[in-house]
Amino acid sequence: MGDIYNDSTYLKNNPAWHEEDAPFKAGKIMQLLNRNPLSFKTVCDVGCGSGELLVQLAAQLPGAEQFLGMDVSKEAIAIARKKQTGKIKFEWGDLSHLPAKEVFDLLLVIDVIEHVENYFSFLASLAARGKYTLFHIPLDMCVWSLFREQMLIESKARVGHIHNFTEDFILSVLRDKGYRIIDKLYTEPTFEVVNTKQKMINGLRKALFKIHPRFCTKTMGGYSILLLTENNADKS
Repeated sequence: MGDIYNDSTYLKNNPAWHEEDAPFKAGKIMQLLNRNPLSFKTVCDVGCGSGELLVQLAAQLPGAEQFLGMDVSKEAIAIARKKQTGKIKFEWGDLSHLPAKEVFDLLLVIDVIEHVENYFSFLASLAARGKYTLFHIPLDMCVWSLFREQMLIESKARVGHIHNFTEDFILSVLRDKGYRIIDKLYTEPTFEVVNTKQKMINGLRKALFKIHPRFCTKTMGGYSILLLTENNADKS
């Protein structure tokens, strides 16, 4: 695929780098954090993109003193650095660029692992760099996608999703890598209406989700899962 995050391919397909989704994601993150009695002074957003998510969270986490956003895309960091403050910093690269002893209270890994070629190694290395991690992962693999595989191919080309997950599979992988699941919630799609057929499908999806969320994610898809984990829980 080449380096779509630095050769302007991703930027062309997503000129705002999904900045418009930041308020929604920040709201869901705060919903999960507010129901768990944890405190954070240092926060690192791994794969921060436009940086807007950190801006949103910095306004809602007054107890946090340091926010760092990192991304391997120089194009994304160029956007994010326009939003730097005394409290929020952005750096190009990944966590391996930081001193090994630097450990954050909270890591944000929001819509990232589906882009990472070797996400097993990524998760293993990530666990040592934070006390807790918030993952947001699209549940793209479902019964619906098996009948419409072109959606997965289009997703790979447009937004770089080279891996597709079900809930049980990714939970199993995370546990294997030493993450203890503290809490979780589903996040809904935006339900963009393209035509009458899509409107009907979205309506069915929303109705099914209200009846049985887990069954809906496995059959109709379209949802993501937000996970709060404790890192290296099996080694503590």
